Amino acid sequence: MKTAEDTKVRILDAAMEVIARQGIASLTVAGIAEQCGVSSGLLHYHFATKDKLLRAAAGRLATERAQARVGEFRGRGIAALDGFWRHIEQAVARSSEQAWLDVVLLSRDDPVIAAEIARARAFEWQALGRRLPELFAELGAAPPAPVEEIAVAILAFFDGVALGLAAGAPRDALKSAYDAFWLALIASGQSGARR
Repeated sequence: MKTAEDTKVRILDAAMEVIARQGIASLTVAGIAEQCGVSSGLLHYHFATKDKLLRAAAGRLATERAQARVGEFRGRGIAALDGFWRHIEQAVARSSEQAWLDVVLLSRDDPVIAAEIARARAFEWQALGRRLPELFAELGAAPPAPVEEIAVAILAFFDGVALGLAAGAPRDALKSAYDAFWLALIASGQSGARR
């Protein structure tokens, strides 16, 4: 038996799928209702307006993206770095990074979505900051600067790499940049590890 919560999740799943496949501009209440096999009225019952549906989808996308990215750093040493590269490639292939970019653009005009993004970013930044000392130790180095600053730089770099892949930049060039970025961080932290 389907519950109201099941229906709400199905609606949200469909909205996220449309955003990932076709972009935010393609999201319509009628289209989502049809895709879920529910009436527009039932969709409005759960989300009241298209904006509320969009905000819920944006919040879930931000949360799931942050959790997935943080999860990739659970590997050890080089395996964590390689795992994160694979994650970026897969996210771009699934179009979830393109959906993320749509949500980020939308956040400029929507404070609710901006707050969801900020919350997810803080989670990601804090989790990475907690993991970095151990990760650097696994790589034979020490963090070359305060971990909070390194975490911000790493996340910004990852966003740039994902944006480059999503925009069609050559994969090999971006992978080389990714590897060089990590080598520079590790090398700069090795002198600190020997002190």
